[in-house]
Amino acid sequence: MRCLELFAGAGGAALGIERAGFEHAALVERDPGACAVMRAAGLAPVVEADVRDLDTVERVAGASCDLLWSSWPCQPWSHAGSRQGEHDDRNGWPWTLDAVDRFRPSWFLGENVRGLLSTSYFVDVILPDLQRRYRHVGHWLLDAADYGVPQHRRRVFVWAGPAPLVPPTRTHGPGMFTRPWVTMGEALELGSERVTGGGRNASDGTRSFRDLTDEPSTCVTAVQIGNAGPWIERPAPTVTTADVQGVGPADSRDILEQTIGRRRLTPAECATLQGFPDGYPWHACRTKTARYRAIGNAVPPALAQAVAQTVLDACRR
Repeated sequence: MRCLELFAGAGGAALGIERAGFEHAALVERDPGACAVMRAAGLAPVVEADVRDLDTVERVAGASCDLLWSSWPCQPWSHAGSRQGEHDDRNGWPWTLDAVDRFRPSWFLGENVRGLLSTSYFVDVILPDLQRRYRHVGHWLLDAADYGVPQHRRRVFVWAGPAPLVPPTRTHGPGMFTRPWVTMGEALELGSERVTGGGRNASDGTRSFRDLTDEPSTCVTAVQIGNAGPWIERPAPTVTTADVQGVGPADSRDILEQTIGRRRLTPAECATLQGFPDGYPWHACRTKTARYRAIGNAVPPALAQAVAQTVLDACRR
């Protein structure tokens, strides 16, 4: 089966979709650095173009595909942003729908932040748009940590197709599951290092600040859940796009001081927390800022694989 992917970024979803068993019809992304990373990783065919340029996409992908995957921009819906929704000029849903109408895929999968669920746009526009085109439509809220990723990353997956999809079975979790969550300490081989962070006036010398486990605003990754303390024994909070040298509001600059001991997370460590394989060619992004952005925007490959697999499972039933 052939998959056309829109907003492909640096290839996180592409890796997972490929592992599930799909062939890439085209990986469409306009950011040159992200495209360079995909090419260096051997992913193809990469179409470096705006997703609205459907003629260019069709010249590579052909006139049809079995699955269309779209990770359209999350900024209009994220709690970390201004939440302008459909009025934000980055709202990629209409562009995604244009591609659905052009290529008429048998199946559709879309990924976005969970803030999308709390909008009327999701209920009044996105779901009806798909229901007019597909017999079965639904959505799931999934956490990457439940699929072996060493990070709590909760994302909405919207699906549509000729048959109902069954949500992917959780493979990891606390207590009752065969396999426990993969922790930040295990993934980064931190041993007994403490992961702390937060306000400057903590009486015990550690840092503590608000829970940033989902969609933090300007940090590369938040460093605590609840109050401070060692939490190398848990999956990391959400990895975001910000360079640790980035500039934000005053309260955000404190968050940017998050540390492992006295050391900030590197881009390679953030990529590990996203579940990318060692040696993934992030060097193709020329600047550290571009690497943080590409990593933070990515879909964890293991999560994409679990979701894409549901389509193949439905086809076999």
